[in-house]
Amino acid sequence: MSNASLKEQLQTLGLSTPATEKPQFSKKKQRPEKVERAERAEKTEKVVKKQKPAWLEQAQYGVELLKAHFPACFKEVKEIQPVKVGIKQDLVKHLSSREDIVISDKACMVSSLAYYVNSPAYHKHVLEGANRVDLDGNPAGVVTAEEAQYSRDCRKAKLQKKQSADQSAALKSNLETVK
Repeated sequence: MSNASLKEQLQTLGLSTPATEKPQFSKKKQRPEKVERAERAEKTEKVVKKQKPAWLEQAQYGVELLKAHFPACFKEVKEIQPVKVGIKQDLVKHLSSREDIVISDKACMVSSLAYYVNSPAYHKHVLEGANRVDLDGNPAGVVTAEEAQYSRDCRKAKLQKKQSADQSAALKSNLETVK
C-alpha cells in the first residue's frame, strides 16, 4: 500500500483533507487587539482579587487557633476585649508547656497575635477604662487614656490608607477604560 492510497482512503473516510485544500476554519468576528488584551487583563485582575495573600491566610488561621485554644481571651469581632499588656510573653510561656499542639501551630499563633491586636475591630474596642484580659479571661489591668488615643490614631491611619488605596484603584480603572 502506497502513501497516496493511504491518503485517499483517509479522505474518503473524511479523516483527512487533500493536501491542496486548506483547512476551513470558522470565521470569527475580528476584534481589536487592545480590547482582547483589556479583557484578558480584567479576567486576570478578578482572579487575583479573589485569592488571599499567603500571609493573610496564615494570620487568619493563627487567630482561629487562638480562639480555639484560648476562648476566654480571644473572641469574635463583636465580643473583642483588650488583652493584657505583655500577653505575648504569657502566650509563649503557656505554649512552650503544651505538648498537644504542634510546633508550627504554636509559631502561627504567636505571629498571628500581632495581626489580631492590630486589626481595626480590636482597636475599636480599646477604650479608656475598658478591662484588659489575660489568656484565661481574667481581668489584667485597664486601658489608659494614652492607650485609647493610640488606638484611635491607628484606626484613623488605617482608614485613611484604605480610602487612598480605593481612590487610586478607582483612578487606575478609569484610566484603563479610557485607553
